[in-house]
Amino acid sequence: MHKIATAFTGAALALSDTAFAQKNDPSFSVNAGLVSDYRFRGISQSDGQLAIQAGIDLEVGNGFYVGTWVSQVDFDYGSDETDYEQDFYGGYSAEVNHSMRYDIGYIYYAYHGSDRDEDYQEIYGSLKFLDLTLGFAYSDDYWAESGAFYYPYVEYSFSLPSDLSLDLHIGLNLFSEEIFLYQSDSYIDYSATLSKEFGGLNLRAAFVGTDISDRVCFDTNWCEPTLLAGANYTW
Repeated sequence: MHKIATAFTGAALALSDTAFAQKNDPSFSVNAGLVSDYRFRGISQSDGQLAIQAGIDLEVGNGFYVGTWVSQVDFDYGSDETDYEQDFYGGYSAEVNHSMRYDIGYIYYAYHGSDRDEDYQEIYGSLKFLDLTLGFAYSDDYWAESGAFYYPYVEYSFSLPSDLSLDLHIGLNLFSEEIFLYQSDSYIDYSATLSKEFGGLNLRAAFVGTDISDRVCFDTNWCEPTLLAGANYTW
């Protein structure tokens, strides 16, 4: 569930709150679901429309993990349209003590269906202390060859009555060049996500947004604050 949890809320792909316990024996899981709008770091990746998503995770053992995740995307190109995103990632997660754990890894974002060069890679790391997570991601050349990218973020999780969870997130997107956004080299994304587990089923509702204007956001409403809903099941 690494990617699904973060993609829905637009949180960091740094995969900050891994569900992996450190085990010696390998384990395998599959997840599938849908979201009313696939938001990544606050920006719609599906033109404000529903997206189907699925992933596979393998805990190799002793804290190491690998996985892949796929989602429908729609960047509204018209012709030569990008159809879906597929991510490949691997990393290591471990406890420092009962109150603290860390996660480090690598992720490659691949986009299919268009002749445009949109693929990119990131390294990520996070440190979680009780319910507070501090994380960071870095790309040497971000989406569509837009230059170096830096992403520090903070998250906090609350346990609520009736087994509900409230997760708050804020991230700072920093670009080395004004290529990704029109006349802007940074923006803030934020989210608040309410979720509940029913066995392997996870239901979520979220408020997601950025501080980007429509003009800067590719002349679209993809960056405007919005309410989202999503569900996924893990086997």
